[in-house]
Amino acid sequence: MIGAGNMGEAMLKGWLGSGTLKPEDVVVRDRVPARGELLSGRYGVSLAEDNAGAAGESKIVVLAVKPQDSGEVLDEISGVDLEGKVILSIVAGLSLGSLRAGVGGEPSLVRVMPNMAASAGAAVSAYTVDPGSRGLDREQVLRLLEAIGEIVEVEEEWMDLVTALSGSGPAYFFLLVEALEMAGVDGGLPRDTARMLARETLWGAARVLKESGREAGDLRESVSSPGGTTVAALGKLEDAGFVEAVGDAVCAARSRAGELTR
Repeated sequence: MIGAGNMGEAMLKGWLGSGTLKPEDVVVRDRVPARGELLSGRYGVSLAEDNAGAAGESKIVVLAVKPQDSGEVLDEISGVDLEGKVILSIVAGLSLGSLRAGVGGEPSLVRVMPNMAASAGAAVSAYTVDPGSRGLDREQVLRLLEAIGEIVEVEEEWMDLVTALSGSGPAYFFLLVEALEMAGVDGGLPRDTARMLARETLWGAARVLKESGREAGDLRESVSSPGGTTVAALGKLEDAGFVEAVGDAVCAARSRAGELTR
């Protein structure tokens, strides 16, 4: 794993926690030595001295660096024999074409957009593939991705929208949690009580949505009794342009993702 930031650590935690990987299976490299040392101490993984060394030792190279650092990293690992390896990139905006130009024709390429729920094995990861000259062993890659949550293969043209919808999506959810907590506190509830009610309510709703298999709209209607409290609340959200605001937020994130793409 080259890059040991929050997203890289979330994936690493998911892989190790699920038993999909063992600490001895992983070597980590981060441009900030203290960060790499932190993960090594926390998870028992090995540290590489440089990016080329990390790539040279590994069958699968996970690129988890910031977009602005990706060019330098690709230059460093391009000098390594990458034949038969898989480059799995979670770098926002780094297209398969740019990745291929950076590492040459030998390795298989997988561009992935996970999200931070990987640490709990509850991410959703969209991916797209360039199998390279020797083809891709999909089984080993899908085993890694499925260990951290749900997966879906998409055409690369949709990756900016995926980034905006599910990559950034946890932040939208957390903002809703914060807003509900604040409303409870403003209404007079103790902060701990408001926090518990907001978090457990949204967690329970998400669980029902996933386990029931029902449409979100159907579930919303099932708890919206005519003339009741929920209908009154939803009316206020509609008047405030809630749905339009969410759509605008996703559009803004998608536009920014497009600006990062190279």
